[in-house]
Amino acid sequence: MRSSISLPVIERLVIRNFSLYPGEHGNGLDIAFENGISVIAGINGIGKTTLLTLLLRLLLGPSNPEKATKNVGRVSQRRLVEPKKFDFFSSRVPEKLDDDAYATLYFSVGQRKVEVSRYMRDMRIKGVKVSGRKYTPAGETAFIEELASMSGLLSAYDFHMVVRYLQFFGEDRLPLLWEPSAQFEFFKILFFDESVAETLNKLFALIQKIDSEYRNRTNILNRRKDTLPSLERPALSIEVQTSQGQLKEAKAAAAEAEVEYINLKQEFDMLQREENQLLLQTDDGQIKLAELEAQFLQADSKFILQALPSLGDKERFLMQGYATGCGCFICGAKSKKQLSGISKKIRKGHCFVCDSQTPASNPPSITPINVNDIHRIEADLDSIRRHLAANDAKLAEIEEHKARIAPLLRSAATKRALTLQAVETLDMLRPVDEGQEMYDVYSEIDREQAELDVLAENRKRYTSEYRAAVDNAQEEMSTLKADLETRLTNYAMEFLQERVSVAFNRQTPFKIATGADRVNIPAFTVKMTSGTHKLPSERSSSSSVSESQKEFLDLAFRMTLLDMINTNGQKMLVIETPEASLDSWFMRRAADLMRSFAPEDSTAPRKVIATSNLNGTEMIPALLGLIDAKGKISKLQSHRSNHFINLLELTPSPAALSEGRAVQLLHEELGRFLNAK
Repeated sequence: MRSSISLPVIERLVIRNFSLYPGEHGNGLDIAFENGISVIAGINGIGKTTLLTLLLRLLLGPSNPEKATKNVGRVSQRRLVEPKKFDFFSSRVPEKLDDDAYATLYFSVGQRKVEVSRYMRDMRIKGVKVSGRKYTPAGETAFIEELASMSGLLSAYDFHMVVRYLQFFGEDRLPLLWEPSAQFEFFKILFFDESVAETLNKLFALIQKIDSEYRNRTNILNRRKDTLPSLERPALSIEVQTSQGQLKEAKAAAAEAEVEYINLKQEFDMLQREENQLLLQTDDGQIKLAELEAQFLQADSKFILQALPSLGDKERFLMQGYATGCGCFICGAKSKKQLSGISKKIRKGHCFVCDSQTPASNPPSITPINVNDIHRIEADLDSIRRHLAANDAKLAEIEEHKARIAPLLRSAATKRALTLQAVETLDMLRPVDEGQEMYDVYSEIDREQAELDVLAENRKRYTSEYRAAVDNAQEEMSTLKADLETRLTNYAMEFLQERVSVAFNRQTPFKIATGADRVNIPAFTVKMTSGTHKLPSERSSSSSVSESQKEFLDLAFRMTLLDMINTNGQKMLVIETPEASLDSWFMRRAADLMRSFAPEDSTAPRKVIATSNLNGTEMIPALLGLIDAKGKISKLQSHRSNHFINLLELTPSPAALSEGRAVQLLHEELGRFLNAK
């Protein structure tokens, strides 16, 4: 089995001269992440997701896997590449970022302390220290390779995948539990002996390469066979003059095919570039449209508050519906039986809709709405929508044009290849003198088929070697099987409160390549009960469970793997809390489980960094452990204040906070679990 693995654990984040995070006093952010759960709280658009992305990119840099895929278990090219441009963070602020705009992440890998600073404009490395000593990596990939070595992982690619998709549970998370090949990929990275893992990676890449070559060459060979007058070898000789004439014609055809191919390729490439530019413009337009729609909704809300500022105004508006025979403006009922009850509630100082106690003071003054501002927003909205519609029309036109050109381009490429082959064949057939025997094109086809047979045999042999390596890994995994099943089952049942049965299946079919034989790999299968299934039934895909069940089963899988490699007690999980699909009871259960995963009193660093919206739910106090068995919420004690990071105090005020009622609601929510400053 693999030797000890130590994954990075974040300790502190410092950001300087980046206007999205000015900090409470304008000198940037300096956040320490203590043992236990740290909650990053705010409202929509405040920068929670961007902050988690910054934590990720400070660890991994701007690099990405060479070939992006939704199934991490089907990657043959295990390499990282740096983008030509990385403006994820610089595009989120209006100012041009200079060298003084940077962020520094302090984290540990096992017993070593690492400090990395990166420029905010492009995430290039500004400086690195390891165990207090300056370290100058040869490049971005070299630094990630060093972190992989410190962590006990085989490569920079493995380190990137583990941090990005196992330790971080963010917006770009992948459904690892629901893809057997993805499960197998992480078993291989984390648990298999290094020699077995390297063998599997090399064989997988080799099989895919051979399979691709075999299919491409077979396709070309079949097309060549189709051009022959007969599949039987003819007994003919070629005269010198005839051969030269045929060769001249073949070269002319090849030149014509080359021109046709180049013209179509240039046209297709131009369409591709135009399409990419339009897609970028559409993305920018959608972002601007969302911002303007939010401004318009805010103005609409101010209009209602301005038109009906007091509860009495709202009552008179409601009564008007009954008085005119229109009935209730809310539900449409025309019965007047409820009128006395509504008036009675208002006289007693209660809201006639939600029955809340209303303040006795006069309603807050509302800033009058500027009609010109609304007209400007509407005009901007119309302009952007027209622009997006025009872009969509252009994209559809380009897609239609590409759809017409693509088959022509493929045909031209095939024609080009075949005409070149014909030139080569005729050139070899051309006799040096009249007595030389003709070069047999049928023999060339026979030789090509023989080479294809060798490729097929090699593919079969390497697949057998891959299967044998998997069998060796299966034996290694058998020692972990019971522990894996128990941990994942416990986490899943704690999250979902259903009867969950997790089995470790060693016979999950997996196809390495199109023409390769199937191989059986180890993977989890999940069975669970539901309101309709009283006995556990198999859930083989993410579509067979609810959205919240899918999220938390995937989270349980990640927590299980982090537990299993946690030989020295250190572990970290960074998550965007999937609270929107949870009710209050499941929020508490999820929070309790995450707190047990990373207790504050742990002697070794154990941390969960979680984002959560200030939306009136119990998620934040539950994550902070402030809700007792009876559901009562207590205040966060001052010595634990570092566990709550309020982005409302650390970022520029969004438009929503210009509304007095919104500010009041946020203060009321924070007041449930925070002491007044």
